[in-house]
Amino acid sequence: MVTIKRLPSAALRAGAARVLQGAASAAPPGGGVLQGAASEATLPPFSAVAVDTGAVIGNAVTIAFEREIAAWAGFWRCLESATPHVVMPDHLHLLVKLATPGPQTRPGAKPLTLPVLVGDLKKRLRRVYWQVLQGAASAAPPRGGVLQGAASAAPWPELFAEGFHDWIVKREGQLAAFRAYIRDNGPRAALRSRNRQYFTKARKIAFQGAHYWAYGNEALLALPFLVAIKGHRRAPAAAMQGPHATAETLLAAAGRIGPGGAGVSTFLSPLEKDAANAIIRAGGSLVVLSMTGFGERWHPSARQEKLCAEGRMLYLCPWEPQESRLDKATMYKRAHYLVDWALEHTQERLEAWPI
Repeated sequence: MVTIKRLPSAALRAGAARVLQGAASAAPPGGGVLQGAASEATLPPFSAVAVDTGAVIGNAVTIAFEREIAAWAGFWRCLESATPHVVMPDHLHLLVKLATPGPQTRPGAKPLTLPVLVGDLKKRLRRVYWQVLQGAASAAPPRGGVLQGAASAAPWPELFAEGFHDWIVKREGQLAAFRAYIRDNGPRAALRSRNRQYFTKARKIAFQGAHYWAYGNEALLALPFLVAIKGHRRAPAAAMQGPHATAETLLAAAGRIGPGGAGVSTFLSPLEKDAANAIIRAGGSLVVLSMTGFGERWHPSARQEKLCAEGRMLYLCPWEPQESRLDKATMYKRAHYLVDWALEHTQERLEAWPI
């Protein structure tokens, strides 16, 4: 799966002003071409999303993009398909399938790697976007010449952020998950739009004397009943004696954390995940302690987004956002630090291990 993101509007305004100025100078008097400095309103989104249904609503940009994506996929013989895909207001997702490596499409061409292919798609989409903004989607690019085949390097202003994100299907079930993710992009965007107060990333908040990066409902930290949960993968050397010393008692106690309470944990071990499910079923909330933070690629799952939208989930991380993968030793150390800290600072604790 490939994701391409648009530049922020502030970064596009200068380019938009140049495109509109050129269109205005080329148009006959009274031609109705947009003039003046580019404002937020002159930068059309790639599409729109219906807040109530999550349906992706197309516009002139969407139509031009769909046409160009089809032309791109048909031009490169090494591309078997670029579907499904979805054009969102400020980004695109495509499920790209490459053919088995074969001869070059053109003599002397660059090696047909994914960056080369995505780079060509970005050039194509950049061209048609600015043409739509001019009100002439079929107009020739500046300095003359008609684009044919692979997109040329016409001097249109930049549109997309540098690079792209890609995920490779590596195991069974991932392909179906990618298809579902693309299909559900509109409804998930609508869910976030309806509940903006619970979907603000990368803000620093204070919790129990420490500062955390947070995502979700910060108000959960003020609940009267915060319960730290630690579910060992195996029994520790010194067995703990107490009312929650078994998995069964831990899950039963977690199931009693209803509205007004929240479980606090990394929720990584199987027992902690079972506890999280018990809390959710009982109407409680979750405070998830993260080891890696909320980098550009991070996002909650569809189920977790629904909990965020209901105000029942908060992610916390004491470390700066981490894009690169952490080694196992660091992950293990961070996980134990977070859970042990929660056991020490919350009102109650549930700790157990499977029998």
